[in-house]
Amino acid sequence: MILTRWRQWMARIGPGAIVASLTIGSGELVFSSRAGSLFGYHILFVFLLICLLKWVLIYTTGRQIIITGQHPLESWDQLPGPAGWLPMTFLMLAVPCFPIWIAFHASTLGTLLAHLTDTSGALVYVWASGVLGSVVFLSLQGNYQKLERFQMIIVGLMLLMILFAVVLLKPDWFDVAKGMLWPGTFQYPDWIDRFPSFEDRPVWVELTTYVGIVGGSSYDYLCYVAFIREKGWGNAAVGCEVVAAEHVNGNDIKRNPRVEEGLRNLRWDSVISFACVFLFSVVFVICGHLVLAPQQMTPTGGDLLTVQAVFVSDAYPGLRVLYFAGAFLAMYGTLYGTLEVGPTIVKEMAQALRWEKLINHPKEWRQRSLIVFSTGAFLVILALFTQQIFSPDKQSIQFVWILTPANLFTGVMGCGLILISTLWVAFVSSKKKPGFLAKAWIPMMLLGAVFFIGLGLKGYWDHSGLRSLMILASSIIVGVVCAKLNNRRLG
Repeated sequence: MILTRWRQWMARIGPGAIVASLTIGSGELVFSSRAGSLFGYHILFVFLLICLLKWVLIYTTGRQIIITGQHPLESWDQLPGPAGWLPMTFLMLAVPCFPIWIAFHASTLGTLLAHLTDTSGALVYVWASGVLGSVVFLSLQGNYQKLERFQMIIVGLMLLMILFAVVLLKPDWFDVAKGMLWPGTFQYPDWIDRFPSFEDRPVWVELTTYVGIVGGSSYDYLCYVAFIREKGWGNAAVGCEVVAAEHVNGNDIKRNPRVEEGLRNLRWDSVISFACVFLFSVVFVICGHLVLAPQQMTPTGGDLLTVQAVFVSDAYPGLRVLYFAGAFLAMYGTLYGTLEVGPTIVKEMAQALRWEKLINHPKEWRQRSLIVFSTGAFLVILALFTQQIFSPDKQSIQFVWILTPANLFTGVMGCGLILISTLWVAFVSSKKKPGFLAKAWIPMMLLGAVFFIGLGLKGYWDHSGLRSLMILASSIIVGVVCAKLNNRRLG
């Protein structure tokens, strides 16, 4: 009886573990530690708001596919303008953004391995290429079930380790709680002058980076909804008929046991996953504030994982090996998961854009997508390697600097676009009836859309002014043009 109940409960989680593990390596281990060392407990207010709004995003889009059987990407053909322009824009931006993310994770792991083997310089990118090659090999052999199990194990191990670290630190929990409820002011500490990479980096750009990375990116959430198909929750199960948004009402939902069970699974999975993400954030912010800040240290440059070893090694030097093993596994899992997100998104976009060749040959195009994204990542790593070899001072380029422009769309702007598009489909396309959404979600979704889009635009402006906004506008225009051409081809 106990074993049966355990299996039933475990069936309710899975996709959320993938989303959680995708952010642990970079979001919590790197940037939560960095945020804690720079801004203290006040940053927890931002992290709590981020997790809440991103949970709203993931729950409402998951609710859509469970009730209607339609992925948000497919429903976006109801938006004003040429059918499929927004999925096309997301696809076109994924082509440069995914290789940058993959190369960032691989290079961070390369730096860690270089530190452990006492090698440095351009050899960092040799390690990065080797790690990426091993992940590509595993991805070509893998499937969703293996990914889910692998990521759940990593999440569990990292959770145990960081809870142990907090017990050792004994923080003032009143100050921690106050930081969650009151944002305070955000300014760099006086000792930040030690790190040249912050000289031309506005505080708002740094904060926007956290918004994009903590909790995952917009592509992760579109992938989460796709994984709901794999789990077969509600009308997302293969073979279920798609229900138009205007034909959905509350009574139909309550009368459908399959949909009710799917929504129950979604609540468990999404709440548990974001609770874990926030817990990780709190613990690493505490560690950054209590351990790194007094020593005037923060993860920066190419050294994004090694400085955190002092969290445990100062008190128990023997745990240093355990930290590095956990850090490697966490970031390795993040890299593996990020590489897997790409083909899943391509498959859903092919469905939305009605590309028959991709739809009819999913395994073949999955491999091609993996090869395209991983090749792009290898080229980014090669560019970083070449830059360091030929630079006069042999200094490597800043990883975070490379990541920031891609993160502004994938982690910030993209989240706002998904929220506002989901609202449009639920209300405007369903003749101003809530459809698959309950009215209680509307204020939170509007708040999230305004927050992510507004912060994304400000981040773009602070990063490189009008130039970055022109690049964003040009990407959307190209997406609209390509959607028109695709529609003409389809007749």
